[in-house]
Amino acid sequence: MKCEIFVNNYLPAIRAIIANKLINSGLTQQEAADKLYLSQGAIALYKKQVRGKRVKELEEKNEIKERIEELAGKLISKNLKEDELEKEYLDIFDLIFG
Repeated sequence: MKCEIFVNNYLPAIRAIIANKLINSGLTQQEAADKLYLSQGAIALYKKQVRGKRVKELEEKNEIKERIEELAGKLISKNLKEDELEKEYLDIFDLIFG
């Protein structure tokens, strides 16, 4: 199913890209974790590239890459509610599987 493929393969890559952008903007791993509703340990795994194996694949698709960067920018500038973040992920799902 597409939703399983997204959750198992693409969502970790999206989170890895965003986590790195948040950390590169000056946030701590814990602050990035709070914004993404994840644990600090999960952020550390994204940073070490243990999770998110499809990062390169997503970064090669300009429209998807731009959308992820836009989401990262939103998260840097403000906190999104968990349901707002989920909606953003669903928008990216639509771009991937459109």
